[in-house]
Amino acid sequence: MSEKRSLLKSAGVVGSITLLSRMLGLVRDAVIAARLGAGYFSDCFNIAFEIPNLTRRVLGEGALSAFIVPVYSRARKEDTETHGWRFVSNAINIFFIVTLAMTIVGIIFSRELFIAFGGIKFFAKGETEYINLGIGLTRRMFPYLMCMTIGALLMGILHAHRHFSTPTFGSVTMNVTIIVGSLLYTHMAQRPFTFVLAWAVAIAGILRVAIMIPPLLKRGFHYFPVFKPKSPHMRSLFKMMIPATIGLAVVEINVSVDANFANFLGPGRITCLRYANQIIQFPLALFAASIGTAILPQISHLLLEGKKKELGETVSFAFRLLMIIFIPATAGLIFLGQPIVEVILQRGSWTAEASYNTNFALTFYALSLVPVSFLRLITPVYYARENVMAPFKASLIGLASNICMNTLFILFTPLEQGGLALATAIAAGINFYILYRGEKEIFGPAFIRAVRRTFYPTLAASICMGLGAWALHKGLLHFHPADHFVLKAAYMLISVGAGLGLYVFFGRIFRIPEMNRALRILLKRKQIPC
Repeated sequence: MSEKRSLLKSAGVVGSITLLSRMLGLVRDAVIAARLGAGYFSDCFNIAFEIPNLTRRVLGEGALSAFIVPVYSRARKEDTETHGWRFVSNAINIFFIVTLAMTIVGIIFSRELFIAFGGIKFFAKGETEYINLGIGLTRRMFPYLMCMTIGALLMGILHAHRHFSTPTFGSVTMNVTIIVGSLLYTHMAQRPFTFVLAWAVAIAGILRVAIMIPPLLKRGFHYFPVFKPKSPHMRSLFKMMIPATIGLAVVEINVSVDANFANFLGPGRITCLRYANQIIQFPLALFAASIGTAILPQISHLLLEGKKKELGETVSFAFRLLMIIFIPATAGLIFLGQPIVEVILQRGSWTAEASYNTNFALTFYALSLVPVSFLRLITPVYYARENVMAPFKASLIGLASNICMNTLFILFTPLEQGGLALATAIAAGINFYILYRGEKEIFGPAFIRAVRRTFYPTLAASICMGLGAWALHKGLLHFHPADHFVLKAAYMLISVGAGLGLYVFFGRIFRIPEMNRALRILLKRKQIPC
């Protein structure tokens, strides 16, 4: 029970700061959408941004920050505190050199990268204006790769010390710099405005590293000018990290595959697909990433101590919490996606057609919430066991599935960007199922029984909630049509709030297990009943 309390407390800290970051992220997207709308200028920026953003998701939220925790913890336990900081210094020096080389190569080959990540259509049709724009944006944002790699390393070290607030707060820097830059250059033309956004991304990377230095110093960090790539701990880190990074990158390559397919559907479709994905990332980052981040040090600790029973209970508890959160989130986005998109994005250069296209993708992306949240929880289990090949193989199968289904849905159905989102959801489900089947020690009969007791009542309550919230919103529009932003926002907030109330109401009727604990997470309370 103490492990569960610690998990909830840590997840609450991460979740609270992530909520702030994601709220600012919505403001950031609204500002950009109002200025650029959904067209080729916004598409070019989003394609170029995906290249450094890929690094953030793979390293910042994936392999490096995850694997550094068990390796650093083992270094401190087996050796001394000083040896632990020597390992950290060695890792900083090595990754700085590696990412500096990658940045130089990336700047040199920015044309090829831009085309590969979504600009194939521009290349095929000889649209050099957009290719040149993409090259310029890519070159300005590529140094972000260095900052995010070092930032991911420092983030993992702080997580090993059970300090989660400052690393999580680092994600706020991106949103703040873009919002400030956008407000300073409000009346700039769209093409040069994209370069303002690119410089803001680069500055955000520097700030993210800088804010983590004080808490590291407070915990005794000492820098050592050491460079030993073949040291035992670095070998252990590379042994786990290299295949896992490739595996995570394979998953994220789906983004570039989707972007290239979407670009052929017409101007602005990449932007619509990305904003739909950004809305999906809001609950994922708030809850799945928070719980996944908080649980990794506990998994590592329980494995080192050989406490298999406690490990199974902790993982089962986290899975059930994710179900209670993400099944209703899926229903809410399906039933209320259109008003949510309109309130967040529809102003300035953003049109009603762009909102419709975004919501159409969002409806299918919503189906990925549960499998993706499960993936973010099950992958650290494999990492803590230092098993990186299983996630790698599963991600390869997921990528192949995504490409095949993208082709199928685009060529043989009228789903367009909705088909791309649906393919992503199905591929995530396949990826999770493979990993689930491979971890039989934890996911045994007791786990399945506990999950089933939670799944069915949660699904029933979520469907009732979604129908009720949708009916309320339609009733409000029928009573008085929303012809301006304030009324649209009011109707949306009323419907969402009513939906939350309906979910709690039906959850108690259907007797969802763990409902009280889930509510305590949502309300940021630190204690749970025994």
